[in-house]
Amino acid sequence: MNRNQKEKLARIEIRIKPKEKDKIKRLAEKCNLPLSEYVVQRALGYEPRTVLPDAFFDFYNKLCEVCNTAEITPEAESGLLALIDEIHSELLLPRKEDIRKWQPPDSGLSKTG
Repeated sequence: MNRNQKEKLARIEIRIKPKEKDKIKRLAEKCNLPLSEYVVQRALGYEPRTVLPDAFFDFYNKLCEVCNTAEITPEAESGLLALIDEIHSELLLPRKEDIRKWQPPDSGLSKTG
């Protein structure tokens, strides 16, 4: 999420139990984000990604290298590029959650009767 560096920031204060704060802080650390940025992203409907191990990036880079240097058929290249794109979007790019699942269900009150 890109933020304008010149934009003045507002403060939001909330009260939570120490155990809840510790849990949120651990989740933020797994995503390599400051606590406040993690909370902002979650509140805006994003799913911050956990930091992947170095082995993943080594594998991903080698896969990209194969695609760039190996002589493969156009069909295989197309499939390989699609796989790289899928890995990139599923594991690396931030994803927006469907916040409709957070919305409360109907009140249950029937319009009839």
